[in-house]
Amino acid sequence: MTNGRGLDRQGPADADPSAYVPVAAAMQAGGMRLVSTRGVPGPWGEAAKAILHVKKIPYLRVAQETGAENPELVAWTGINSAPIAIWESERPRAGWAEILLLAERVAPDPPLIPRDEADRAAMFGLLHELCGEDGFGWNRRMLSFAAMAQTQPGAGLDDTGFQRLLAKYPVTGTADHARRRLIEIVSFQSRLLRAQAGKGRRFYIGGDLTAADIYAACFAAMVRPLPPEHCAMSPELRAAYTETDPEILAAVDPLLLEHRDFIYRDYLELPLRL
Repeated sequence: MTNGRGLDRQGPADADPSAYVPVAAAMQAGGMRLVSTRGVPGPWGEAAKAILHVKKIPYLRVAQETGAENPELVAWTGINSAPIAIWESERPRAGWAEILLLAERVAPDPPLIPRDEADRAAMFGLLHELCGEDGFGWNRRMLSFAAMAQTQPGAGLDDTGFQRLLAKYPVTGTADHARRRLIEIVSFQSRLLRAQAGKGRRFYIGGDLTAADIYAACFAAMVRPLPPEHCAMSPELRAAYTETDPEILAAVDPLLLEHRDFIYRDYLELPLRL
């Protein structure tokens, strides 16, 4: 039985919610299925998990293996990336905005998209700067891959796996462009948070938690990852996620990481389930 939104129909009643299920089992299940990259705290995937957690949408976890071909996943969804959200028999959603809008429809409360149109537009603009092409994650990944290409093996991957990653996410543009964009975006985030703090608010948009706070908290891992007790990952991966460029670090307002810790402490799951 379901509750009208399918939220309590996930598959076997005794399924471990922290475990990954095979693709074949996920295909046969109802409710929400979320594909995430096993063992990697990718900010797009962690934000998708966090949104479902805040909205109390139960889901089955399906693994995408980084640098692998993932043939069963591709046969099911047509996609060899993560995150992917699949709701009931609907088409897979893989874009950050698609996943957010799907979750908002499945469980409208608590809302993570502002109802005020100006706040909504401001939030989606900020999210594009964090999640979209030429945004924070895009350029941070580009710099990371460029560094990994010079110090193989990168983040624990063998050469074949790393070459697959480069084919999927080719290094484009220049390091100077990527560095400039990162500085511009974190500086903009700082101005937003400082202006909000002046109004006695702790959130990026308005006076309540929105998706902007969740995505910003998750993307902060690409500056300074959560400590090992909250996020266990390989030393190579932790090094790849830790920003070391002094120019970029100088632009990171301590308030950004304070906001990250506040959002995780009060709203999200710890430790991360990778």
